[in-house]
Amino acid sequence: MKTYKILVIGPFSAGKTTFVRTLCEKYIDTDMKLREPIGEKTKTTVALDFGVVELGEKRVRLYGAPGQKFFFFMWEVLSKGLDGYILLIDGENPNALLEAEDVYRFFRVMLPKTPHVIAVNKFGHPGFSLDLRDVRIALSVPEDVPIKLVDARDYDSALSVVKLIVESIESRRVKEEAK
Repeated sequence: MKTYKILVIGPFSAGKTTFVRTLCEKYIDTDMKLREPIGEKTKTTVALDFGVVELGEKRVRLYGAPGQKFFFFMWEVLSKGLDGYILLIDGENPNALLEAEDVYRFFRVMLPKTPHVIAVNKFGHPGFSLDLRDVRIALSVPEDVPIKLVDARDYDSALSVVKLIVESIESRRVKEEAK
C-alpha cells in the first residue's frame, strides 16, 4: 500500500481541524481552550491534528498544522518527509488572503517543489466571499497549482481535495521519472 504524508496548513480558523475530523473516523488533535474566545472559536490547535484516509490501495496520513503565529515553529517539524500540502483559506474572512500569504510564502520558500493545492473553505454564505481568480493573483499561485472550493464539514467535498493533492503528487513523480 502506497502511503502519503499530507500537511493541512492555513491561518487560524480556516477549518484545518474540521477538515481532518470530517475525513478521519479516528483522529488525534491537540486542541486547547483559548484564554479568550475569538468569535465563536473557543479552542485552538497547539501542535497538530492527525488522521488517516484510505483511498483504495493508497493511505493518506493527514497532519493539520496549527494556524496561530506563535505555533508556527511546528510547521518545520511537521514538514519532515512531506509529500504534499493543502493550504486551506477561510473564504468568508476579508483578511484571509493577507493571513494566508505568510503561511504560503513560508512553504513555497521551504518546499519550493512540493506539490500542493489551495482550498477555499466556508464559501457561499451570505456576506464576503473570495473569488478563486483573486486568490491566484493575490498569492501568486502558479498556474499548475489547483485552487478549489471546499466545505471542510462535508466528507465528499473534503475528500475531493485529498484526491486532488494525491493526483498532483503522482503526476509530479511521473514527470520527474520521465526526465
